[in-house]
Amino acid sequence: MIKFRTISHLLEIYVLPEVKKRIGNGKIKESDLPLELNQFRLIQKKLAKGNVLNIIELNKEVNLRVKVKVKRAISAGESLTLKNIYPEECFICPPVYDGKPMAYFLCQSLFYDYFLSFDFEPNLSNITEEELEEIKIPYPILEFINNKEFNKTVRPIEKMNILSDHNWPPAPGYFPQVLLELHKDPIIINSPNFLKIVSNAYRTSYWDKRFAFWQETNFFPDRLPYLKRALDAHFDKDYIASIYILVPQFEGIIKNYLIKCGETLSGGFQGNIEDLKKLIFSRKILMFPRKVFETIFEYLATGSFWKSTDTVHDPATTINRHGIAHGVFTGFECEEISLKYLILLDSLSFVLLHDKMLTRSI
Repeated sequence: MIKFRTISHLLEIYVLPEVKKRIGNGKIKESDLPLELNQFRLIQKKLAKGNVLNIIELNKEVNLRVKVKVKRAISAGESLTLKNIYPEECFICPPVYDGKPMAYFLCQSLFYDYFLSFDFEPNLSNITEEELEEIKIPYPILEFINNKEFNKTVRPIEKMNILSDHNWPPAPGYFPQVLLELHKDPIIINSPNFLKIVSNAYRTSYWDKRFAFWQETNFFPDRLPYLKRALDAHFDKDYIASIYILVPQFEGIIKNYLIKCGETLSGGFQGNIEDLKKLIFSRKILMFPRKVFETIFEYLATGSFWKSTDTVHDPATTINRHGIAHGVFTGFECEEISLKYLILLDSLSFVLLHDKMLTRSI
């Protein structure tokens, strides 16, 4: 049975060809690539004889209209606030061409996640205008407003850089709670309580979802049993087993992926990191902010993971491949360093997931 991944297929079939077309006609410059795509909408306009015209809107071209239930009379042109509406009574209006509603698929970014919505009923030949009016597709307006305010106030990428500077691998699991706690109390990162905050974000429920997805999609071919063993050891407080099982996997994961993509390896872990970075930024689009990827690659390229053990002053808090692979460190194993290696796996899987989305290899 073939399972289709919605975003991945729509990117391949509609969005990437549209971006290439715009590059060809000069509407998108090569210097603007990869294009950061925070939203896109596919509109299907019905033509004569049952034909369909596909219209692709990118970023600011998406002019989304919603209907909301208001708490008082509103004058035309008046600005609305959350105090004036019932957020739970917010519904998407389909795009209109030539006075008729059109079928659509909408994808909007929520930093590390997406909101997806679609309605293809307007393409059905037997549906009436009255029936179309009855279709109500909810729009999470409150979630988008809160997300926008969070990005403006907390500045998540800035907080990711702070985490990276304190040897916590930048990764999706910090969003939003860890970043919010760091915003409220910047010095908490130096407190023993910070480990508990991060651990709460990376509970078993978080990893259960990750591993279920990795298993279903064959995300880490032949390596999932090793990764699962490391995870189980971590939660069994067997940090020695967790660390020594997991750490050797990173280099192999990156090499295997580059080879699968037909890339020529530069040699050495640092060279492979640079190869992966070039691959990611060689794609036509980015579905997450560029600075997110830059923070991750900066951590991998200049952080302590691949450096000489001479630079590591505390192996109980500092990730380092050589110290583990060559048995230099002893007596350092603890929850914090074990968790950091697991978070590094989460970070790497995020990068690979993005690239797999663009190449439809999920």
